[in-house]
Amino acid sequence: MIVACFATLFAWIVDRPDATTWGFRVGSPTLALLALGAILKLNNRRDLARDYLREHAGDYFNRDGFCFAFVATAIDGIAYLDAYFQNQQNEPCLGRIALRPARGFFMGRVKIETIMYEIQCAPAAFGVARIAVPLLGKLQGKRQSFEVGASVRYPQGKGRRLRFHDGIFLRTNSSFGNAFGRTLTVAGAATGSILLSKPATVTIDLPVGVSESVPAKLKPEIRIFWELGDPPLENGA
Repeated sequence: MIVACFATLFAWIVDRPDATTWGFRVGSPTLALLALGAILKLNNRRDLARDYLREHAGDYFNRDGFCFAFVATAIDGIAYLDAYFQNQQNEPCLGRIALRPARGFFMGRVKIETIMYEIQCAPAAFGVARIAVPLLGKLQGKRQSFEVGASVRYPQGKGRRLRFHDGIFLRTNSSFGNAFGRTLTVAGAATGSILLSKPATVTIDLPVGVSESVPAKLKPEIRIFWELGDPPLENGA
């Protein structure tokens, strides 16, 4: 659509149009309108499965169809970082999410270990992965930025997409590597440019009044609220 708009602009700038120029004057805006129609149609597709994740958490990260968002909670004096997730596809996937404190002004990180979620996600499934986190007193009640990485694998192929809200596309994998970013860096170096690629970040409000240690018996927990074929959830939760 953008190319067609520029072609239309240049075609109408020409003082003495010939047959080719008139072809661009008529054809380019027509192509732009068709492209706009295609964009609007794609952006207004109706979901084939209810987007519980968006209803519950608002906007979310999207790693190749595996979508998730974060919430910090406090339960019985223990801090938890919850990753709510939902699969966009009608095939099961294995998602891995990594969360680590972002570097501060002096390039240091606060003392929170990197958190790793391993999630077996059924077709279109919506659920939560919950991990207990020890929080130092000075971090409690603060807003903390975390770097986010994720990887996903579809053992049976991706199949059909069922939800069409894109969310925030995530390029950084669960090891915080970014192949696309490295490609841009190499291309920039070849042209004498400096291109910096950083992991995506999310800011989370940490709870207060929680323990600075976590009992060893507390293991990561995954709960599935809904998956393809189940009756709708009441009130979306």
